[in-house]
Amino acid sequence: MVDRAPLVLVRQFFGCLVFDRRTSRYLPFDADTTALLVRLRDVPVDDVLVETADAGERERIRRFFEHFHELGFFTVDGRFAGTILSGAHVPPGHLTGPLAVHLEVVSACNLTCTHCFAGELPRRERRLTLAEIDRLFAEMAALGSFRIGLTGGEPLLRKDLFQIIDLALEHGLAPCVTTNGLLVTEEIAREFGRRELAWLNVSLEGATAETNDRVRGAGTFEKVLDRLAVLRRHARFTLAFTIMKSNVAEIEACARLAHEVGADTAVFRPLYPVGVAREHLELMPSFAEYNTALNTLARMEDDGSLDLRHIDSFGPHSRQETQSVIHQNYGCGAGNLVCSISVSGDVNPCSFLGPRFVAANIRDSSLAEIWHHSAGFRGIRALPRAEPSGERGHTAAFAGGCRARALVLNGSINAPDPWIEGQVALERAAPEAVHNPLAVLDVTPHRRTGCCG
Repeated sequence: MVDRAPLVLVRQFFGCLVFDRRTSRYLPFDADTTALLVRLRDVPVDDVLVETADAGERERIRRFFEHFHELGFFTVDGRFAGTILSGAHVPPGHLTGPLAVHLEVVSACNLTCTHCFAGELPRRERRLTLAEIDRLFAEMAALGSFRIGLTGGEPLLRKDLFQIIDLALEHGLAPCVTTNGLLVTEEIAREFGRRELAWLNVSLEGATAETNDRVRGAGTFEKVLDRLAVLRRHARFTLAFTIMKSNVAEIEACARLAHEVGADTAVFRPLYPVGVAREHLELMPSFAEYNTALNTLARMEDDGSLDLRHIDSFGPHSRQETQSVIHQNYGCGAGNLVCSISVSGDVNPCSFLGPRFVAANIRDSSLAEIWHHSAGFRGIRALPRAEPSGERGHTAAFAGGCRARALVLNGSINAPDPWIEGQVALERAAPEAVHNPLAVLDVTPHRRTGCCG
């Protein structure tokens, strides 16, 4: 494996993003700070301070250095502990490349869950070869798109999965595999444990067999717990929960379960009305129900029992005003922060949007060409946003949230997301009680968060 610097600076229209390989997270910086980091790549901080005439600027540099030195951004002699990504085109209005890519590596599964976003499986498609995947990973690295989520179906059904993971690692990517866990063996657990920079998300849908098995099938809860006992002897993993009406009352118990089974983190996401779930809309929680669940997690943070943090942008969700804004399009991250690639190479701003919104195929065009120039990606970035019509209200157009939810429940990706109306109502009633609708919970302190789930 190539020995790489822990940090990579990726230039952006607003300055840069720094990707930390140790945590699989991006941090944004403005243009002035970007110039400083680039300078500190070659010149130690003491020299930079001596060369800076303005006392206020020297103090700003000193404080910046001290803070990020604690986060491992600098070497012992005071230089930036990273590389500068060169050669990538920096567009004026969107990111150089997606922050993360969902790659479907298999279109089959050993379960038939009633909420599966992948839709009816199996699908018969000419799947990407290892050589094609290798080329894709090289393109991702050149764009600064370092987070790769390997999904399905069930990825462990693909016999060359660890070859795919190793290709990602060789290109400096941070791979994350989402699995139902049932196919984990002692040897598979060891293989994950041998790959320190690879991450594993294991899905459950409740804190009890009754709740989980109603969605995933009889007996799956106990079988997954048995496999987790094997997994935790060798590798780190995240326990991922989809929040539905059927399990929304078990949030605290789910977090406790994640701690008990040895997970490093627990991820909580709302059910989206996509795939098989479109036939089971009764499972979807309301925004109020989901927000109540997040409030429960927040209380667990407040009483010190577990550490709550918001996951950084991976899928379409609304953002807090205190979070960094790194794309100019309003609301959804589809085509702005992320994209998805099917098992046969179809590239979509978001897999939740379905085949109608496929922009191109990586067998025909490079990922850079599709990301920057395809009509599908340019179109979703150019969608008009709603004009304000009263305090936190909007006209009847997309105004943030999830475009897939807007498409299914309101008929168009440019229609309002019904959840936003619920969010607005709650914010008016109790603004301090509304949380970001996508959260990750640390259940083992001071560990890396899972990649993408």
